[in-house]
Amino acid sequence: MIISQNMFCQQQPYYLFFKQNMSVINPAATGVEGPLIGLNLKSSMIGVEGAPSLQSLVYHSNFNRNASWGISIQNEKVNIESSGAATIDYSYRLQFSDDIYLNLGIKGGMFFNNIDINSIERVTPEANSALSLVNNYSNPIIGLGAFFKGKNYYIGISANNLLNSNRYKEENGIVSQAIDNGQIYTSFGFDLKITESVSFSPSIIYSLAKDIDNQMVILSNFNIGESISLGIGTSSNDNNSFQALFKGFRNIDFGVGYEMRPKNSLLNSNNIELYLGYKLNADGARKPSWERRN
Repeated sequence: MIISQNMFCQQQPYYLFFKQNMSVINPAATGVEGPLIGLNLKSSMIGVEGAPSLQSLVYHSNFNRNASWGISIQNEKVNIESSGAATIDYSYRLQFSDDIYLNLGIKGGMFFNNIDINSIERVTPEANSALSLVNNYSNPIIGLGAFFKGKNYYIGISANNLLNSNRYKEENGIVSQAIDNGQIYTSFGFDLKITESVSFSPSIIYSLAKDIDNQMVILSNFNIGESISLGIGTSSNDNNSFQALFKGFRNIDFGVGYEMRPKNSLLNSNNIELYLGYKLNADGARKPSWERRN
């Protein structure tokens, strides 16, 4: 008998507010949106007991001497299982012109997985000896990424974890197995100016990993001035979404997103996502000594 625990074998949920949370999967995106603190909350399958819920927190510093660092924290709970990651992200910028640059990034941290076996409802009063093999665990994370920004487009590629591992534990003929596989992400987006105050910004995110289906997400945003961004999206699993982001109110961005599953889905419950971001003061960064002397 084999009992399995999975880490990255199940595809990570994507964010409707992808640009604001890109550093979670690509460390090279750290600092791209400027220095900020961002909080993202996502509830899936609304109304279903034990449904997935996801919380994430990101911090980005200002670029100083072509470098930015940040923190990415992610936590997801599905029924009795909780998993998440905490990483430190570092991005170094190669500047080619005022609006063209290449960021190279690295992330390092830990992944954790916790299964609360005491919350499992028992059919009989006898204890199940097989459950004693289901253990909580943590693993190191090392990720790499690149982010190229052109005049009106960007291209990103990253691996969220380079360390794949398999763990086995056998007791009385019962084997507990935990398989951890990272994912590769590619992303592409561009900005198209329609009028002086309206622009169109589509993005495509494609992810692939071992033993699970590849996933593609298309997000399109209409930006009205510098204050409002309205978006629609679709994914390869036939989910459709709508989102609205209100920007720049006393350095605070606030977003609401709603995702709808196809009507013929067995899990016909929708998802809601909230984003709250605070833009930090970029002028507070310490300047190099030669700039201070000038």
